[in-house]
Amino acid sequence: MTTRLPAGPIVVMGVAGSGKTTVGTELARRLGVRFVDADDLHPPNNVEKMTAGIPLSDEDRWPWLARTRQELRGGDVVVTCSALKRRYRDLLRQADGVRFVHLDVDRSVAEARAGSRPGHFMASTMVASQFAALETPGAGETDLAVIDGSAAVADVVDAIERRLSDLRSGLASVPHFAVGDADADLDDEIPRLVDQFADSIRDRPRCRRVLLVPPDHTRLHSRAGVISVELMRRLEAGGVTVGVLPASGTHVRMGAADAAALFGPGSPSERLLHHDWREGLRSVGEIAGDEVSTLTGGAFGQPIPIEVDEQLFEDWDLVVSIGQVVPHEVIGMANFTKNIVIGLGGAATIHRSHFVGAVVGMEQIMGRTSSAVRDVVDAAFDRFVAPIVPVLFVLTVVEDVGDRTVLRGVFVGEGGSAASGGAAFHGAASLARTVNLDIVGEPLERVVCWLDPLEFHSTWLGNKAVYRTRMAIADGGELFVLAPGVRRFGEDPDIDELIRQFGYRGTPATLAAVRSGGPLAANLAAAAHLIHGSSEGRFRIVWCTDPTTGLRRDEVESVGYDWCELAQAIERFGVDGSTVSGLTADGVGEPFHFIANPALGLWATAERFSGPRP
Repeated sequence: MTTRLPAGPIVVMGVAGSGKTTVGTELARRLGVRFVDADDLHPPNNVEKMTAGIPLSDEDRWPWLARTRQELRGGDVVVTCSALKRRYRDLLRQADGVRFVHLDVDRSVAEARAGSRPGHFMASTMVASQFAALETPGAGETDLAVIDGSAAVADVVDAIERRLSDLRSGLASVPHFAVGDADADLDDEIPRLVDQFADSIRDRPRCRRVLLVPPDHTRLHSRAGVISVELMRRLEAGGVTVGVLPASGTHVRMGAADAAALFGPGSPSERLLHHDWREGLRSVGEIAGDEVSTLTGGAFGQPIPIEVDEQLFEDWDLVVSIGQVVPHEVIGMANFTKNIVIGLGGAATIHRSHFVGAVVGMEQIMGRTSSAVRDVVDAAFDRFVAPIVPVLFVLTVVEDVGDRTVLRGVFVGEGGSAASGGAAFHGAASLARTVNLDIVGEPLERVVCWLDPLEFHSTWLGNKAVYRTRMAIADGGELFVLAPGVRRFGEDPDIDELIRQFGYRGTPATLAAVRSGGPLAANLAAAAHLIHGSSEGRFRIVWCTDPTTGLRRDEVESVGYDWCELAQAIERFGVDGSTVSGLTADGVGEPFHFIANPALGLWATAERFSGPRP
């Protein structure tokens, strides 16, 4: 019997002695796909423990499961893995399109089979602990089939092939709701949509205290501000106490003008809670160095402590995280669990997670739903935050259509990566790739970006002009960054000083400075930013500022960039914040590509972007 369906990633799961390897090998042969036995992926210390009859802990399993998930991301493959607990299966589900087959056998059958495998590290004495740990597949796992594993191998594989077509591959959850598409214009629908959010929140049992977590003004076009204000009004009208804690990460605290720009009329600027990424934090856990090493292919192996703003845990009945999903240079696609773990994160969490993105490489991350940093952040949220506080995610997708920006989608879900929150994120990310990713036909010789002075006050933020265009710019090309509001390098004084000291000198120079053990080694987020903000000598970067109000020529050139006076650049190119993005020409007829909102998209050639396409 041969299936006509694409195999995709398939996990054959069950306790030791259930027949996983035998059945998985035959299933892979029939489907004509690769076979991987996850037992072969265990690190030596896991094998030593199991050989000695010691059950593995979750801490032992996470690096192994992360490596198994990497195998599942390899396309058509059959992987055998015990996957005994729901949270283990949820981690594997983060490899898109996974289907599970659980081989169900009696304990006596499993013990007899395990006892017939001399020399295998999983002895028959370990079978009891496997049954004790097994969480029987339950409701909502629509990507999983239970098969009688005690039958003959051929009959078991026949049964699997019959069931594969019935399984809904992918996440085992769906969003609470998802509205929009590439042609939608939802801005006028915001009040109606917020009514639905508010109703679902008010209907929750004992929901009297709600914390809203929007972004700060650096996501000016996200619609998070207006959604927050509308939601706050409705909840408070129903007697709910509402707090607002912007997810500012390392950014400078918003002033009244910044808050007014983000929230508009009804701005709660005087009552905003403040996130401090160095103080007032709660340590909730750690992503072990072995797991980090697995995720980065050995490029970085330090553990990542997870510290989150303690205000998140102050007896809120619900946290509502509101933000925009858009291509991002550190994590691939912005928002979702990042809004909590990084936006409200502490120094160690931010530093090391950002450095993971730098060593893996932006070109391997930007525009991808899955990335090493995403895996770290999702794991941190799923293991350490979600069990403590319920979080509802409200995710927006916004497109720059030239003369304005348009709200294209709103996706809502609760919980982590394998819950409805994860399903909402995947839906939003898919739409964002459609409306925010621009694949250019040929490399661009000259790009000019405008930075909105309400949104961008530093190169720390303004280098989105570099990040988001780098995969589209030709070797030897030019990037001009028109920055009327940029007055400093870093959002934080310490980071500003590090940027001035080390400059945007490229990856080799930055990594050498980190290895030297100096101040950059203690601030890995700054090191990551210096790598991200360099063209690696591939194209020229020219920052155009007003030296009377912003960065001066000597300051810009001291960190490795070229400089041009802003007024001269505006006169030369004939563009400003009111100019529509697209191909145009300067005063002497030389063509260039203008981008009015670099933070709202990602530009790349097909050769440089290898991720999923719209």
